[in-house]
Amino acid sequence: MTAQSFQCPSCGAPVTPKGNAAVVSCPHCNTSVVVPEELREDRSQWTTIVFDNFTSNENKWPAGRETSEYFSSIDRTIGDGRYRWEVVTGRANSISPAWMTAYQVSDFHLTIHCKHISGSKLGSSWGALFRIQDNSNYYWFRITDSKHFAVSVVKGGQWKTLLDWTLMDAIKPNGLNRLEVIAQGSHFVFSINGQVVHELDDDHVTRGLVGVAVEGYTVGEKTVFDFIDIAVRIPRSES
Repeated sequence: MTAQSFQCPSCGAPVTPKGNAAVVSCPHCNTSVVVPEELREDRSQWTTIVFDNFTSNENKWPAGRETSEYFSSIDRTIGDGRYRWEVVTGRANSISPAWMTAYQVSDFHLTIHCKHISGSKLGSSWGALFRIQDNSNYYWFRITDSKHFAVSVVKGGQWKTLLDWTLMDAIKPNGLNRLEVIAQGSHFVFSINGQVVHELDDDHVTRGLVGVAVEGYTVGEKTVFDFIDIAVRIPRSES
């Protein structure tokens, strides 16, 4: 690789960025990949509004122990560079969300690193929430350690599947995974560990908050996740 190229996450070949494009195609395997921001020609077009690596709780994430009708217990702690979630599923197919309240965004580039610490590969998922209005209105991009991912939108409490569960080898079971969402208007680009896995258009929700969530599928199963960091970039014209 040269100083101005990066490694394709799919085949390992060198990829050269093109101008300020956020997504390019690998010339060797034709996989769409996200260009690291530092290699884009004009980085001044985007600005980072938040980078949280969970050394403290300055963004006021929910923390502590609680129960709900969906989870027998939820224990969330922040410190030592991680936002740890320990949950016990009380009802199958349940979700527990959390989000930052200070950053309303429309167009954005969201990046989240997380590791599944314990629990079965099929029993749970974690992922990114975005354009959150409240508990009944948001988008949801998540992965499982069984190497599947899916995308949904919740509008007025009604779930709509935008992409059903899809197998993706880019996911690292029991490893550190990176999810990214690039939103520009109604167009969304989703990537896992630098590899673009899906693109779609949807205009159910046009602006909102960002956050994280976990889902539990197996009643009684305990699952542990460590969120390592979250970053949000927006077009400089919106900052």
